[in-house]
Amino acid sequence: MRTSVGGAMRGTAGVRALRGRPVVWAYAAFGWLVVSCVWHLWMGIDYRSAMGGGGRVPVWGFLAYDGLITAMSGIGAVLALATVRPWGRRLPARMVLLPLWFGAVLLVVRGVPGLVENVTTAMGLTPYGLLGMAEQPADPSSGEFWTGMAVNTYFFVGAVVMLPLAVLQQRGLRAAGGTGGPAGQEKSAA
Repeated sequence: MRTSVGGAMRGTAGVRALRGRPVVWAYAAFGWLVVSCVWHLWMGIDYRSAMGGGGRVPVWGFLAYDGLITAMSGIGAVLALATVRPWGRRLPARMVLLPLWFGAVLLVVRGVPGLVENVTTAMGLTPYGLLGMAEQPADPSSGEFWTGMAVNTYFFVGAVVMLPLAVLQQRGLRAAGGTGGPAGQEKSAA
């Protein structure tokens, strides 16, 4: 039976809707993180091309950074699945929730300002960057600018899928009494 009071669903339909939401965000985050992991793994393998010709960072520094991002993405993908899969209930709640929040905040900090800067630069509002600190005005007609916008959009999408997952996982843990397990599932009576 489905009834709505102030936009909130009641009864079995409301329970099904609550259970369904974390699954969508979990699989979206999983997909995003798998792509990130594969992308960074490839960057580590083809590091000469990924580093470009700038030579600003030593090879070991680039590979260490890229290895860290690859590992974080791989672990994050597993933890995103842990929020909705039965085996995830065996993991300690904080072991899942804290990395999800860390990743969500990291992606918000990386994705939102970068995309805002790209959009405002493309519109001509901030030709010297969001903070006005660039030495030369950006060239929105260059391929480099649009590559940067694509990368920033990718990080923004990561923030869009990770933040709701972290929020829903935390709400699910609170609803379950902090016992861990997938968000939106109630505690077992056994």
